[in-house]
Amino acid sequence: MRATCPDCGAQAHLSAFFVEDDGKRLAALLAEMQPELGRAVIAYLGLFKPPKNALRLSRAVKLVQELAALVATGDVCKDERTGVRRPATPTTWAIGIETMLAQRAALSLPLESHGYLRAVVYGLADKADAAAERQREESARAGRHLTSPVATTPAPGNSPYENHMRWIKQTEDAGGFTAAEAEEERRKTRERYGVTE
Repeated sequence: MRATCPDCGAQAHLSAFFVEDDGKRLAALLAEMQPELGRAVIAYLGLFKPPKNALRLSRAVKLVQELAALVATGDVCKDERTGVRRPATPTTWAIGIETMLAQRAALSLPLESHGYLRAVVYGLADKADAAAERQREESARAGRHLTSPVATTPAPGNSPYENHMRWIKQTEDAGGFTAAEAEEERRKTRERYGVTE
């Protein structure tokens, strides 16, 4: 089976991409991630590619290891000096990466670290956290907190598409998105996952 590198266009038998130990390590790291995050990370690595050279596999492995460690904490901190953290799921990280990829032309490439991604993910997480807090306050004022909890993260066991659509609805319900913003997010999500409705 032949494969094509999405970054440089090189074509080879699939096994050729995993001849080096670093290639095997990279594949193993990506396989451990949620599929939507793994796909986003592959494209994200292209943002680190030097202008006239290929991204070294050892560098790609290091970048993915660093990113996996950030995701594994379950939260995000924009600036370690302040220590302010917000909950961040792997889906939030995937959305942050896709946001950066959509703004690729405006970025100063190649990237040197995950600092800009952390800022983007922090912004997404902060917005969702603020919306959830507003919803909790409204529920408390209305007395609804006594009967039903507010869901702040997607229920496990569903597809990434369903999880993301649920997150959009929760964010809209909590006031984090206007109706128009929510509909635009839904359109992008359907496009991303190839869903037609």
